[in-house]
Amino acid sequence: MTTIEESQPQTSLVVQTRHLLAVTQSLFFLALFWCLLVEHGRLAQTNGISYYGVYAPTVPALIGGFTVAAIGLWRTAGRLRNAGVSRTVWVCLRLVAVDLFVLLATPYDEGPFMNWAHMSAGVAGALLQLTVALVLLGQIRTFRAGTAFSVQLIGGVLAAASLPAWSFDVLLVGQIVYQIGFGWCLIEWTYALEARDGALR
Repeated sequence: MTTIEESQPQTSLVVQTRHLLAVTQSLFFLALFWCLLVEHGRLAQTNGISYYGVYAPTVPALIGGFTVAAIGLWRTAGRLRNAGVSRTVWVCLRLVAVDLFVLLATPYDEGPFMNWAHMSAGVAGALLQLTVALVLLGQIRTFRAGTAFSVQLIGGVLAAASLPAWSFDVLLVGQIVYQIGFGWCLIEWTYALEARDGALR
């Protein structure tokens, strides 16, 4: 964008994207909060968010939360692409959106193959999210972006440390913190794009 006329609709698009993320991420975490209220015992702590996809009372809520999150990520990817964000970012976001449904379609308690497929999809999704955050951190050097990445990283470390059989049952906490950091990183993209567009005026 090189003119005020081009920058104006772009800024509006960025604000709309922020609102889209705020609504869809809020609904996702609301669904997750409901799942926590229903069940937050040792099995949930040990198996993480995935537990809510196999525990019958919480399956509908998790499906709803994942679906809303996937729609938000898919639409955000398209809007970020239109805003000129690197291909890596918007492609990763769309892959994460698809990955959410793969996680739902591969319940980990349905045998070794499903468990392997589920874990592979989970690790792939986390790496895609990390890639988006790293690209953000490489392009946007602000305190808030750095803090958002730090939150995501802390969540990732907690989740990774919980995977081995070390009786360190904080997988659920780690995954939730990771998702909070990731959502925050996406919001920071919108503020960075708005600042960029403002500088072009």
